[in-house]
Amino acid sequence: MKRNALMIVGRGVDQFFTDEMMAQLHSLLNVTIRNNEKLDEQAYSEALTDASAEIVITGWNSPVLTQVIIDQNSQLKYMCNLTGSVRAMVTREVVANGLLVTNWGTLIGPTVAEAALMAMLSCLRRTVQVAFLMHHGKGWRGEGPKPVESLFYQKVGLHGVGNIAQILVGLLKPFECEISAYDPYAEDEVFTTLGVRRVDSLKALYAENKIVSIHAPKTDETYHIVNSEILSAMQDGAILINTARGALIDTDALVAELQTGRINASLDVYEQEPLPKESPLRGLLNCQLSPHTGGPTPDRMVDFGRAALENLRLYVTGEDVLQVVGLRTYDLIT
Repeated sequence: MKRNALMIVGRGVDQFFTDEMMAQLHSLLNVTIRNNEKLDEQAYSEALTDASAEIVITGWNSPVLTQVIIDQNSQLKYMCNLTGSVRAMVTREVVANGLLVTNWGTLIGPTVAEAALMAMLSCLRRTVQVAFLMHHGKGWRGEGPKPVESLFYQKVGLHGVGNIAQILVGLLKPFECEISAYDPYAEDEVFTTLGVRRVDSLKALYAENKIVSIHAPKTDETYHIVNSEILSAMQDGAILINTARGALIDTDALVAELQTGRINASLDVYEQEPLPKESPLRGLLNCQLSPHTGGPTPDRMVDFGRAALENLRLYVTGEDVLQVVGLRTYDLIT
């Protein structure tokens, strides 16, 4: 007999699952689908009860799964989250009490690492300033921004050595960069395996490298960890890349530093999203902005659908699922 599942994904189901994949999903499970609905706690509980759901499939904008809901739905055993951070979809108490939860895990790494690499190249090549000069200033080489630079042999610092940073190290290999990293939570063997020099001081990491790319998690300890003291330690002409979380940087301090023209930045994430129209970050030609599109790109969303399908198959057949979100992952997830 097929297991019962409730799919309650806020948006983008067709991006995760092709028609063929949806057919596979329905052949595997009895699926009740409720899309684009904002349910309160009671309505969510009732939806799970009505579907007799042993499995709930969630994603961006899904409602929050609380312990109250779990207590009212003892049949619910597994939450298969199609996306990354699960904090907005399930409370810590539920995870602590043993509900099986999975997400896209490390699969997001390649596209975000690719975005960080692109940001480095773009800042070095002054693409924002050059494009503005060519389109709006009707100018030419030598009339506007500082000379462009190459990524080859640059000193690159990684603020965090999690999955994305590790993939980025691989992408940087053809450029023969000198890479160092700061991560107080990572074991020495991680640095050894990556061939990356460990730096024990965050300020030293920012001071020693021409390019610093942020890959740390958003936690209470990392809130505004990149402050005025850290930013002022950066070299003249240095580049700051952030594809992690906006709250890691003190935005006011960054704006003040950027306004001097001393450093450059490429930001994909912000403390407030969408980025307010009146944000002082807008209009700074030494600050490349993108609207939280580092990853996943729409063409790769099906990768997460396939991973979810495989996890659902493993669960149904009694095998160990992949990309399990335990308490440690829940607490450190970006």
